[in-house]
Amino acid sequence: MKNNVFIRIDDRLLHGQVVVSWIPYLKVNEVIIADDEYADDEFMRELIISSGPEGILVHVLSIDETASFLNKEDNGNKTLILLRSVEAIKRLTEKVNVSSINIGGVGAADGRKRYYNSIHLSDGELNILKDIAKNNINVEIRMLPKDKAVEINGN
Repeated sequence: MKNNVFIRIDDRLLHGQVVVSWIPYLKVNEVIIADDEYADDEFMRELIISSGPEGILVHVLSIDETASFLNKEDNGNKTLILLRSVEAIKRLTEKVNVSSINIGGVGAADGRKRYYNSIHLSDGELNILKDIAKNNINVEIRMLPKDKAVEINGN
């Protein structure tokens, strides 16, 4: 199983904040975009891969492919997994063991209300995150590495 993995929900995926702050902070050399829709869309897949910073491997995989990737033998890479939605992380945690999840960007939408800063969640999404936290998975909200983490617990 992969050891050096940081999992983040950010509906903007591979954008400036991730490239400028998170990738250097985590010292990752590999980014996985875990998204069924984009993994199946050749244009979007190539666009995302080409937007990666120089020297960083970028892959666009389905949720199932990401789970398989995480279950492979560790190769020493430091990996950042980016997902667009709470539903996607729920599916991933049902397929593979993870120890922590970072929530960094979930935008406003119908049915969502502001939960914390720029994190907007529906009641259903918040309940999913609380259920995930009940499984001894650390669920934190933290936009930037220097920010104080706000925990979502399963209570």
